[in-house]
Amino acid sequence: MKTFTLFLGAALSFNAFAAATPDTPHIYVKGEATITTMPDHVLLNVGITEIDKDLIAAKNKTDITMAKAIKLVTALGVSDADINAGQISINRESQYNRESGEQQFKGFRVSRSLTVKLNAINKYPELLQNLVNNGINEINHTRFLASNYDELYKKAQKLAIKDTRDAAKEFSSEFGVELKGLYSASMQPLNVQSAPYMRAEKVMLSDSTPSNYVPDAYHAGEIIITASSYAVYYID
Repeated sequence: MKTFTLFLGAALSFNAFAAATPDTPHIYVKGEATITTMPDHVLLNVGITEIDKDLIAAKNKTDITMAKAIKLVTALGVSDADINAGQISINRESQYNRESGEQQFKGFRVSRSLTVKLNAINKYPELLQNLVNNGINEINHTRFLASNYDELYKKAQKLAIKDTRDAAKEFSSEFGVELKGLYSASMQPLNVQSAPYMRAEKVMLSDSTPSNYVPDAYHAGEIIITASSYAVYYID
């Protein structure tokens, strides 16, 4: 996709976008880079909720289930640092009675949550099933993550900046103009009305697959990391 944007500064010198672009001839370009990688760990958050008119009974049920869950997680080799058993939550549960028109006490709702970082992705289905079999009744969220995400994002940013420079050279060459220097650059779109010029091809890289990745672990799929770069160049 190519969207051509060629500005003549004289037409912009008195409008609201003067701060974003110079009042001399210039071009506005965009670069983009995408890196794909595979997850190397799972962040799993589950919970247990019990409702009972006897508060102590509800709490005991919750604590017993949580203790079993922690034992299951530990048995899979998860370290204590990667296990976070949340604080207990206690609330009164009521239900509206249409016949009497009153709220009736249903019981005490006692809840606890457990967050686990599981490095062995292939054990995720086994862990999830065992947790459910042993009383866990809430699966709050699951995230397949890459531990080197920040490093790869920085790499994608550098590639996006390079793509921006290449786009500026390509665009100026196609119009037979010469680049005279950089006016501004940003990783965010500029506040201008026209779309930037973007090269037809994107920079796409695939990071090496982590050694502990198992492809059939719930079909986690790729993690896509994308960065963009925007720049305004003077032209002559």
